[in-house]
Amino acid sequence: MAGKDDDKEEAKGSSKKKMIIMALALLLLGGGGVGGSLYFMGMLGGGSGEATTEHENEHKEVKKVPIYFSFPKAFTVNFETDRGLQFLQVSLEIMSYDQAAVDAIGVHMPVIKNNIILLLSNQTYDELVSVEGKKEIRKKILNEIQAVLDKYKTESAVEEIYFTSFVMQ
Repeated sequence: MAGKDDDKEEAKGSSKKKMIIMALALLLLGGGGVGGSLYFMGMLGGGSGEATTEHENEHKEVKKVPIYFSFPKAFTVNFETDRGLQFLQVSLEIMSYDQAAVDAIGVHMPVIKNNIILLLSNQTYDELVSVEGKKEIRKKILNEIQAVLDKYKTESAVEEIYFTSFVMQ
């Protein structure tokens, strides 16, 4: 009888050992899976995750998409010259990288139009006939629009002004 009891105790002991080994194996596999996931997601360990993301961001250029806004009507002004009365008709488009600037131009359109008309009508024929003169008036218009946006506390900026039509008669 002693032999049967020993066999039963041995069987119980070996099944307990198997259960402990299986539990440890499951614990190690589960822990390894969770640890590996956290490591590769960058939440654990020192080599990946945020450092890689920061490094990648340094090399990626942020591509800005320009937004264009066309003034609905051409600006037409007259001015006196030695040849008599002259007319200037200019169509303008602005370019910005920020939709807020385009929206602000729409809101402050009366002020901007007024200032551009005053600026254009104050020019002389000799100033506007040359390429350098046209570039200079573009800069002045850009500065005038930006001054209006600054006056009304718009933090967005207009980047460029383009003539889409420029007629002098």
